[in-house]
Amino acid sequence: HHHWITCARFNSHHDQLVLSCGTDSFVCLWRAGCEASPPLGGGGAGGVEDGPGCASESQLAPDGLIQRFEEHEDSCYSCCWSVADAWIFASVSYDGKVVINRVPHEEKYRILL
Repeated sequence: HHHWITCARFNSHHDQLVLSCGTDSFVCLWRAGCEASPPLGGGGAGGVEDGPGCASESQLAPDGLIQRFEEHEDSCYSCCWSVADAWIFASVSYDGKVVINRVPHEEKYRILL
């Protein structure tokens, strides 16, 4: 973001995905694998027990910005994840425009596979 962040939300199904929006009118999708819960049935991939650097997960997909969405023309003041589909999110700007987006397929399959 180039200005203030007004809202940030993590994905309740895949908590390594974080969504943020701000007064710069951008909606950003972030990967935060080092802070995420370990995957079901696995140990240590992205959990706190990995310690500094989180080498196991970050070597495959480093933490940081996944994609910046620039559909809004005015300050974006809220964003949220869909409760029906873990890969869909919405954002709303001060001019009343609501934008629906999805997690890019590359990121979705990186998480699932």
